[in-house]
Amino acid sequence: MGLTALLVLVIVSLRLSLRRSAQRETAFIAVWRPVLLEVVSDGTPRIPDALHGRDLLYFLKLWNYLQESLRGPAGDRLNALARQLHCDEAVRTLLRKGDRAERLLALLTLGHLREASAWDELAQQATGTDSLASLHAARALIKIDPLRGTELLLPLILRRRDWDVAQIANFLGEANQAFWLHLSKNILTIDTQHWPRALQLADALHLQLPFPSMQYILTHAPSVDTLVAALHMASGPTLLPAARGFLHHPDWRVRVESARFLGQFGDAEDLAPLQSLLQDAQWWVRYRAAQALADMPFYGTQKLSQLRSQATEAPVRDMLDHVLAEHGAGAAPEGV
Repeated sequence: MGLTALLVLVIVSLRLSLRRSAQRETAFIAVWRPVLLEVVSDGTPRIPDALHGRDLLYFLKLWNYLQESLRGPAGDRLNALARQLHCDEAVRTLLRKGDRAERLLALLTLGHLREASAWDELAQQATGTDSLASLHAARALIKIDPLRGTELLLPLILRRRDWDVAQIANFLGEANQAFWLHLSKNILTIDTQHWPRALQLADALHLQLPFPSMQYILTHAPSVDTLVAALHMASGPTLLPAARGFLHHPDWRVRVESARFLGQFGDAEDLAPLQSLLQDAQWWVRYRAAQALADMPFYGTQKLSQLRSQATEAPVRDMLDHVLAEHGAGAAPEGV
């Protein structure tokens, strides 16, 4: 009974503490939100004399929330306010001594502040085992110096499988040009086992690598994953000869990407090979071949309808019906 009573007291105490904390945060936001909004709008707010130490986390949460939706001069003005309140010094202490949530908040803040003096600490955090903290640190490095950050992070980006490609593309978008320059220069010198991930990342960022590099990768691809990634991001008629060579590759994923490429950049020479893929054993290959034919401006759905009326095999007819329906076109009458 004594232990039960003690447990009840602890729970009540925690709830009261959380309630007081919530009330204090609400009161803090009521005072500081108008100040920060006035700073954002380039006004001249009356700034409180000091930021109490126990209010630092409330301030950083609100400040980072605004920073995430701002660019340019408004963000710079928020940075000036944070430095005026000595937040740049406080977050360095949080990074070294805070708990995990406080360290994550510190990493976000240092990135928005573009705090170059924290470079070494951020670089160390980027190599840590905490996946989320390392990602925040990587993003901060990119914000501080896109070119230097890209050079430092590229080996980590290719090696760390706990960093999702979409998450990396999200923060590298701020250093799009810097990343393109570095990747274009080094893509042929990195370990070929990392080519698929490098190509997937370039594709996620909508980047195009130089033609000689793409030609070399397609010619010397060491794996199916590399071929799939390279064909998926390949662009331009100059790569047609290479793409045609994979139209009957043993792996169906490669055939899918080759057919997709021909649908975008192929010519009359590619009609017969694509039509032959309509009989492929894999549903996705048949689908992509039919889509490719429909996408070709000199072929399109009208001729695809005529092809459907002449088809004799059920899988071919079914696939052409499927694609024609997607394009809002029906098959031509039998015998047309």
